[in-house]
Amino acid sequence: MAGEPVKVYLYDLSQGMAKQMSMSLTGKQIDGIWHTSVVAYGQEFYFGQGILVDQPGTTHHGQPLEVIDMGMTFLPLEVFLEYIDSQRSVYTAEKYHLLDFNCNTFSNDVCQFLTGSSIPNHITDLPSEFLRTPFGQSLLPMIENMFGQSNLRSTTTPSTAPPSASGSTPALTPTPNADSLAMLQGVSSAALSGAPSSVSQQSVQKADNLASLDRSINAYTAVAVFFTSAGCPPCRVIKPEFEQLIKDKNQGTSSLRILGVIVDTSIAFDAGAKYQVRATPTFMFFHKGEKVSEFRGANHAELKSSVDLLLFTAYPPHPHRTLHLRQVCNATNAPILYDNIGKLDLITGKLLTYLKEDGIEMTEQQTKTLDTAKKVLIEKQGVLNMDDWQNLMTTLTEKLTTEHQFPLLDIFRSLVLTKDAGNFYTSNCAGIAHLMDTVQKEDAKGTETPKATWMMILRLACNLFTHHVLVTTYFTSHLASSHRQQLTQLLVTSLLAQDTQVRQTAASLAFNCSTTVMAERLQKEQNSGNGGDIGVAEQEDDDWQVEVISAVMDALVKETEQDITHRLLACIAKFLFLAPADSSLPDLLSALDITSVLDNKKKNAIISSTSVLELARDISMMVKKSVV
Repeated sequence: MAGEPVKVYLYDLSQGMAKQMSMSLTGKQIDGIWHTSVVAYGQEFYFGQGILVDQPGTTHHGQPLEVIDMGMTFLPLEVFLEYIDSQRSVYTAEKYHLLDFNCNTFSNDVCQFLTGSSIPNHITDLPSEFLRTPFGQSLLPMIENMFGQSNLRSTTTPSTAPPSASGSTPALTPTPNADSLAMLQGVSSAALSGAPSSVSQQSVQKADNLASLDRSINAYTAVAVFFTSAGCPPCRVIKPEFEQLIKDKNQGTSSLRILGVIVDTSIAFDAGAKYQVRATPTFMFFHKGEKVSEFRGANHAELKSSVDLLLFTAYPPHPHRTLHLRQVCNATNAPILYDNIGKLDLITGKLLTYLKEDGIEMTEQQTKTLDTAKKVLIEKQGVLNMDDWQNLMTTLTEKLTTEHQFPLLDIFRSLVLTKDAGNFYTSNCAGIAHLMDTVQKEDAKGTETPKATWMMILRLACNLFTHHVLVTTYFTSHLASSHRQQLTQLLVTSLLAQDTQVRQTAASLAFNCSTTVMAERLQKEQNSGNGGDIGVAEQEDDDWQVEVISAVMDALVKETEQDITHRLLACIAKFLFLAPADSSLPDLLSALDITSVLDNKKKNAIISSTSVLELARDISMMVKKSVV
């Protein structure tokens, strides 16, 4: 019978960060944090949230970095499928562990079953090699926090740290920096996307001695300890309720909010002695290593209230979460996009006319690039070389007069919505930033940018927000590589334009900026459960937010159009909602007397619809709550 080819698809969970950072952090070159799958019988099999099957190359990991040929199998398909079914009870989401029992464990077992061969050692040996480095040991507690204790802990011994440039050997274990922690979070997120329930499954542990219990109490922010004993009937009754309650409190988060620890005092007698447990069941609750409360007895109501109180102590809610906000909490966080492609034949015809008027003749390659762009947008076919497109953009915008640029920009603002364009400009967006720089109310001759060109640059800027990584890295962050200054200047200039359509599009851009900040705050709130410590460093920049809100408030005072007013208010609300305790925004809005501004808008019927009125109410409530 004919054989069936077996291949291993190799992916890098770190998206290239391991290759860049590993030598400086570990002293070893690590080219990737490997995820593998097995492709056979026309399907891709992999382990994550149980055993999963997809069309080859269509999983959430994208395209493989490498395809490894494992040879041929001569087993019938029905035999293989029977084997896969038999392994589903072995490879469950609950058992997933980043180091010990992961996708590579599964791929290795499948390849041995099909071909008798193992996947390459450099893939399966990576966890133990990583843990033999001092840096690996420093990250181990965080990995175990996410996935549970590792079996490799007792079998790996850190190797000596590499000598420094001066020849001396560092004495200290390297401390994880922001970049390395970001890499770990990214790898964990990619891994957890295949095993989302692992956090709640690992949220209840057992401690068999005092040392183990004390380690848990001191390692986690919130810990609930259940002291039990053999032959205790009430303990057997309350135990499943305790386990389920702890798991429920951790459900839907990517980090452990509360750890439950079960201690059998008939085994861990030293723990019972230290904590003076005289009867079981006894429950004790710890916040940052300090006991905050305890009670005895199998009382489910008291257990639940004690756990809730502990969580409130450990993770106090943001003050805004205590308000009844009718619009802010339910508002969409999707950006406003200008995704109507328009009549490209007419747009292209207008561009060709302008090129002729300005005495510009395109090369054969430039004509081909423009035609391919039209085909990609209209027919959703073809592949556009983005380097060629950017060269075309640079050449034509330099040669075309400002008033003749808008047809080209109209095509560009539609093209930037595509995935290929997003990937390209995530690597190099200087060309887009340069376009933003060209918009000005008046140049040295007192001439402002023509409306049509101005509008297309604003719409282009709005459409960038379809690509989260691009915009949060290069246009709303304060990273050294960011072009936020150009975006901000474009926004500030446009908010006060004379033309209503320009102001409306500028208000959309301001709204989109606020969505990135709010999205990061909501994500961190969900992950940590801590409303008092939210925001991401690159987006949570108080000076920038003050600059944007100052411009928005200036525009709001002068604005008479209800739709524009609505967008400006939505922008303010999103920047304000869940703002950190040290944010200047509430004081700024109070100093600018936003309450009076809103009252005037109501009197003049600029704010009249129910949704806008409720949004104005929400803003006033948040400012009042935040200002001391």
